[in-house]
Amino acid sequence: MPQGPAGREVFDMRRLAKTLLVTLGVVVVIKIAIDALRIWSWRSRNPRALHLVKRFNKHVENPIRVRFAGRSGLTAIVHHVGRRSEKPYVTPVIAYQSQQDVIIPLPYGTDVDWLRNLRAAGQAVVNLEGRSLQVNGPVVVDIDDVVDLLPASMVFAVRTNGAREALRLRVSDPTPAPA
Repeated sequence: MPQGPAGREVFDMRRLAKTLLVTLGVVVVIKIAIDALRIWSWRSRNPRALHLVKRFNKHVENPIRVRFAGRSGLTAIVHHVGRRSEKPYVTPVIAYQSQQDVIIPLPYGTDVDWLRNLRAAGQAVVNLEGRSLQVNGPVVVDIDDVVDLLPASMVFAVRTNGAREALRLRVSDPTPAPA
């Protein structure tokens, strides 16, 4: 580091800015690569790629998404109970409430832990748009059967990720979301 008049180190703003820009660039490139792999795995239905993306989401992205999901927009949190462990779990998803149904596209198909848990229990709680919805009666349907009920932004996401199925849940008791 450069030395000041009294021999002290001087903070080099240009060096810091350059380091931050390089770091940001690397993060952006990694994010683009991950998104490209995710879209390719969804569309190709390559089992190894889907498995890799599911594991990455479960252990890296989902813990981050849980902090922000369920408050507004199409992000939601599904509160479910483990079918064997009976432990409570939370899973961030994209969801939409259409009258008395909550619709969740399934880009990874039906072979996901949270869906197996929800189907075994037959019920869950979905935090969506700041509300906590008690849901039951999970039914997997063809995406084309529910796509007309979804908003345009969600239809775009569904078409991009190649989801072929969706989960349809019946809202049984709308209550305020927990603080």
